[in-house]
Amino acid sequence: MPLITEITLQLPEGQRLHQSMGSLLHGALMEYAGAEFAAAMHRQGVRPFSQFVYYDKAQSRAVWRIAALNEFAETELASALGKMPQNLYLKQKGYVVQLSKPQKIKAAAYAELAQQFFTAQPPRRAELEFITSTSFKAYGAYKIFPDNAYLFRSLLNRWNAFSGGIVLEEENLEQHLAQAVRVTGYNLSLMPFSVNGASIDAFKGRYSLCFTGSEASTRLAALLLSYAEYAGVGIKTALGMGGTFIKLLP
Repeated sequence: MPLITEITLQLPEGQRLHQSMGSLLHGALMEYAGAEFAAAMHRQGVRPFSQFVYYDKAQSRAVWRIAALNEFAETELASALGKMPQNLYLKQKGYVVQLSKPQKIKAAAYAELAQQFFTAQPPRRAELEFITSTSFKAYGAYKIFPDNAYLFRSLLNRWNAFSGGIVLEEENLEQHLAQAVRVTGYNLSLMPFSVNGASIDAFKGRYSLCFTGSEASTRLAALLLSYAEYAGVGIKTALGMGGTFIKLLP
């Protein structure tokens, strides 16, 4: 069952939240996670969780958002967060960050998500907000603009890996879904993401789509786009990249 948890971060006075802190907090998660889980995450290509940090303007707070994509990750991440001290020392920053108690924000079984989108009125538009830097990798290079086929491929890969049998299978499905949407607007900027001193070319900002395909393709595309809030989009979503909010509109 996909589950989103949020933790409020209290930074020292004078310090500002930066998205690269997601990479540092990933390291803390692995430090307090069980050895078996941490080892599995190093071996696994598609990881069963995503996480990133962002600033919630409405509530004037820094937030750490963590999403487990299956029960194994949910259990292990809850255990790691439970062991983590309230005053977490970030060695790379040289200061302590205070962590609130984890709050469960959103959860839905895969079957419930699928049923919702295949029974309710299908949306006509989608508004995506790439909150943290997002990128795809193709032929050894990073893509610094959204590519709808890569977007749907990343979501399909995670859905099929963790949905517990509710597999979405069709040859070239990501291409079919990419052709069933049209870009209606965007306000994007280049924003590299730093991981262990390395800079990854990426983008962030607003990206608007409308659904132009059949009702079946619209329902499937909307389902996967809604999953982006849990899974993130693109590469290195466990390290803080690809954090995404989405609104599906009539």
